[in-house]
Amino acid sequence: MKKLTTALVLFLLMNSLIMPTSAQSSTQNPKDILAKKYPNEKILSLKTMDLNNDKRNESVILTNSGNLFFLNSKGVLVLINTGVAYEGEDSEIKVLPVSSKEKHVAIVVETPPSTLVYVYRLEYGTLVQKLQFIADLGVEFRKNGEIIQVWKNYSPGGGWDINNSNVGIFTWNTKTNKYNASGKYALPQK
Repeated sequence: MKKLTTALVLFLLMNSLIMPTSAQSSTQNPKDILAKKYPNEKILSLKTMDLNNDKRNESVILTNSGNLFFLNSKGVLVLINTGVAYEGEDSEIKVLPVSSKEKHVAIVVETPPSTLVYVYRLEYGTLVQKLQFIADLGVEFRKNGEIIQVWKNYSPGGGWDINNSNVGIFTWNTKTNKYNASGKYALPQK
């Protein structure tokens, strides 16, 4: 019995030494990984999802200093963008189903009177920005992956109404790997 216990302990010890550290860290909590690498960052928003249908989760983290981080499925944390959103701004991470095999990540930042939107795609293990725009009034995300840029109609005597007839529409094109813009007020910045 003692030989069996010793053999089991040695087997478990060898497995823990052989297992790559990235596989070990991928099971850790994204908050813990961020805190270990960047102890001064405070999380504003965190979203964990499977972006490419590989049955492994990735995480997107927005911090109070305006930094956007990506934690891939192997447990590697990468700084994606700076100056995205700050503490006190209403910000949200949205997941967009652009096709049956792929999802994109949208960072929506309410900066009254406008809304700033960044859209990222998972490419080669990291997030790559594919679209950035400002909406005058807000943004809508449809189930088919369309992004609607909402604008105001200003009245000559003052005030405004929602402009439902002249919106910007952004649609993901899987053949060109770009967003196509349509509509009178579609004003992409990238």
